[in-house]
This record gives sequence, C-alpha cells and structure tokens, in this order.
Amino acid sequence: MKRAIVILIALAVLVSSVFVACKNSGNTETTAPAEGGLESADNEYGIQYADVTDANGEKVTDKNGEVLTTEINVRYELDENGKTIAVVIDENGEPVTDKNGNPVTVKPDIELSTKKNKTTQKEETTKPTKPTKSTTATTNGKEATTEKELTTLPYTKDKVPTIADAEKNSKGTVEFSSKDQQTIKNMLEVPYLYKANYENAKGVPINIAAHAALWMARREGFSTNSYASGTIVLDLFKYFGQTVVNFKTKVNNDSDNDNLVYNAASDSFTISQFESKKQDIQIQKIEFIGNNNYYLVTAKVTGAGDISKVKAIVQKNQLDATLGFSIKALKWSK
Repeated sequence: MKRAIVILIALAVLVSSVFVACKNSGNTETTAPAEGGLESADNEYGIQYADVTDANGEKVTDKNGEVLTTEINVRYELDENGKTIAVVIDENGEPVTDKNGNPVTVKPDIELSTKKNKTTQKEETTKPTKPTKSTTATTNGKEATTEKELTTLPYTKDKVPTIADAEKNSKGTVEFSSKDQQTIKNMLEVPYLYKANYENAKGVPINIAAHAALWMARREGFSTNSYASGTIVLDLFKYFGQTVVNFKTKVNNDSDNDNLVYNAASDSFTISQFESKKQDIQIQKIEFIGNNNYYLVTAKVTGAGDISKVKAIVQKNQLDATLGFSIKALKWSK
C-alpha cells in the first residue's frame, strides 16, 4: 500500500511539474499564428515515454528495480539550427510551458530531416514500458497477446502490414469484446470514409482525413465552431496513428467538403457543420496479424452506393483513451 501511494504521489508530482505552467487554451479560443506560418504544418506528432521521478528528481522504480515510465504527447519540430526537438503538448495540442514560459522539451525519438516533407526515423532511444497482455482478443478460447502501448517496437521494426500482406499472414480469427467491436464499427462509419482507399506507407488521403477530423472534433463536445489547429491535427494523429502530412496546407483545396476550413491567419480551423451518418458497417471477422498489435477487419458495408465490403488494418493502442484503436489502412470494394 505504501509503495502504491508513493507511486501515485510520484506520478502526481511528474504531471504537476511538467504541466504546472501549461496555459489552458479554452474551447472557444484559437491559437496565435504558428511560428513559421504554414511551414509548421508538416510537424510530426507522436507519443514518447518519460521516466517517472519523485519530488527530489529521483527516478521511481518498481519492485524489480526497473524505472517506471509514463506516456507523453509530443510534437516534433526543427529548431533554428535545424535540430529536431520534441515539444511536450497538452491534450489540445498546445505546447506545455515551464514556469518561465518556455516550451518543455524531451529528447526526440525520431529525427526530422531539413528537407521539407521528408522524415527519417532512428532506433527508439526512450525506454518503453513493459508490454502487458490485454483481454481484448482471444484466439480459440485463448488470450491473444496485445500490448497496450503504441511504441512496443522500435521504429525500424514496427512495420504496418499492407492489407494484402495481412491476408497472407493471418494468425487466425480472434474474438473482440462487444465494446471494442462497437468502437471499430463507429470508426469505420465516419461519414464518407469510403471515398478513398489507402495503405499506411502511402499516407492518408486528405479528403478522408477531413471527414475523420470532423468526426473526431465532434467527439470533443466543444460548444464552438472554431478549433485550435493543434486540437484537429492531434485528433487526426490519434485516429490514423500517423501524421496526416500537409493537412493544414491542403485541406482547403484537396478536400471534397466545405465544412472544415483552415484559417492560416489564426492557425485555427472553422467547422460550419458536422456530417450525418452515411454508411453502416457489420463486422464479419477480425484476424490477428501480430507484429505490433495489428488486426485485419473484414466487414459488410451498406449505405455507401455500390460499395458492399471493406477490409481495414487496425492497431490496438492508447493514442485515444476512449477509442483504443487507430485505422492504419482501408480497402473498400463492391
């Protein structure tokens, strides 16, 4: 009990020390123009792990002597010297600042190249938490191993399978809880998501990203039509499990709807209205693909014109606490 209290206190200290000077942007405010204008639209977002420390700055360990870690949201940027930095951000995508008003940074797990739109990745240096099993999926009555964290593998080893590869390398059908099945169903029922296919390696099409952004923004429950850009792009990162490259620079021209508009002057998004449900999804089977919590979902589709089925790669993760999954690839067909 004492150890549990110490850990809870340590976690509280960590959160308070990191977020002590974090400014609450509020639901109705927009951010100031982003430094560097639209050049900053290509920033990468991610989750890293930080060591838990106590009030004295000492690392907190478990009963086995291993240092406890916690997840933090970060935005990768290039500083004035062209060096990659990882800025700690809050749930709205806004930078966390210290008592002097300076952005809090941590050692980055990836390196951004100075060449625009190009990102190179290096071996993960931050120690991840130990993988833990989840009872989300079972195979033939036995639990399938599903680690809860996103970065359970180094970047160089974490390869998102294509749908074709997933079909070839299925490790068998699994049973998801009714709650998780409903979550995946809801994510695949994002209005007009059926308008584009995509594979992870080729990036997320802007048009379906815009529909996903509207759906995710609606879940925020804000009583406003103006959203800080960080809120929108971070929500997109959570939904797709990757940065939607150039979303801010392209959404006004490459999206097939006018409900979501990016305002460069205030670095914010305006949402005129949300979208009503269109397609209905009926999940037929879910197959475990392995590697880093990847699954192949096969489902029937109605209400999407002549499209009658979809195959999707989903990843089990904790990017969004209420979703627990990201959509990594889509293939819609007749």
